[in-house]
Formats: sequence, structure tokens, C-alpha cells
Amino acid sequence: MNDKVQNIEPNSERSEALNDLSNVYENLVIEHLQKVGGDLSPEAQADAACLALNKLPPKYVRHAVDWMFFISASELEKINRAVDVAVTNAIARVLDNPPLAETG
Repeated sequence: MNDKVQNIEPNSERSEALNDLSNVYENLVIEHLQKVGGDLSPEAQADAACLALNKLPPKYVRHAVDWMFFISASELEKINRAVDVAVTNAIARVLDNPPLAETG
């Protein structure tokens, strides 16, 4: 076991400010996945979300309104295209390799 990675679960002892951190792509991926992958099981949706998020760069903010106020329309379009590609590819991969719980 790697000694440097001890726990990936949220730490309840963190400050409230640190708990405000979020990856912008998480909500965008989940919202898009619910639109285009609504027929997938919850397990398959979660797998697809993980796959898609791992293909996108991290974009952490404290408050979503902060980045939405400062982002240009062209940058937002670029982000939305990247989300669409990542989610579409993730869904295809999950459909080719369904979660073990679904294969019996």
C-alpha cells in the first residue's frame, strides 16, 4: 500500500472554506450525463462520470458564480464541447464494458 495516499474520503476536520472547493467539471459532466445517458443504470452512470472526469482537466473554484462571471462565451463553448466528447466516449466505453453487478 502506498504510504503517501492514506485516505481519499472527505475529511470532516477540514475548514468550511476548504469544503467549498469544487471541480467545475463535476456538475457539468453529471448534468450532461443525465441528459444523454438517462437510460443507463445508476452504476453505469457513475462509472461513465468517473471515466469522463478523468479525461477532463481539473478546474477548481470556491464558488461557481466566480468562474461563470469571468469566463468568456467562447471558453464556455470550448468547455461544453469537451464535456460532450468526454461523456459520449465514456458512455460508449461503459456500454462496451458494463458494471459487474449488471452482467450477473
